[in-house]
Amino acid sequence: MTDTAERLTSKKTYSTRRRVIEAVIIMTLSILTVFALSSIALLIYTDGSRDPTTHTIDIPPGSYALIEQGENPLNIPPTWTFYADDTLVLDNRDDVAHTLGNWVVPPNTIQAFELQPAYGGFFTCTLHPSGGITLSIQPRDYDFAIIALPTFGFGIAVGIVIILGLTVMRALDHGHDDWVTEGVHGMTQDRSAVEQEIANDLADLDSRESP
Repeated sequence: MTDTAERLTSKKTYSTRRRVIEAVIIMTLSILTVFALSSIALLIYTDGSRDPTTHTIDIPPGSYALIEQGENPLNIPPTWTFYADDTLVLDNRDDVAHTLGNWVVPPNTIQAFELQPAYGGFFTCTLHPSGGITLSIQPRDYDFAIIALPTFGFGIAVGIVIILGLTVMRALDHGHDDWVTEGVHGMTQDRSAVEQEIANDLADLDSRESP
């Protein structure tokens, strides 16, 4: 009994260790796969980037009034696309202050803003007749910091889903094997009982035929 218990404990420990190793391998492969796909996407996204550029927007007098009437005298698109390290210069010669998000340019002043991907998004803007624009600021070069956190987070999530799926599949397979084993064992027991009954009947016949 002691040897049997030790073998069962050893087998259980081996099985647990094997599953832990398997989970670590799955997590690692998931993170590496997500990292590879994210890197390819980032390389495609940054392909064709150029040197930093300065974009100057001249805001002549009376621009605010025209924008309020629904015109677009500055020809600013609803989605403004830049690259990281570009510079946006707003030369406000209008008689009112103009705003772009938190950036405020008072009348008759010039202000320059260095653009980075973190500054992108939708902002209220007095330079566009809709009252708001989207700044799309793309990274200039491959930057691991951009995909590091999403890679680990999504990679771990994918790994957990795979591990849970394998666990469920194994549980279903184990239950099926137990059902088959119980069925075979029951058939073996039934056959033994029938054979024993036949043997008893033959022994009873022999005893009756004996003088």
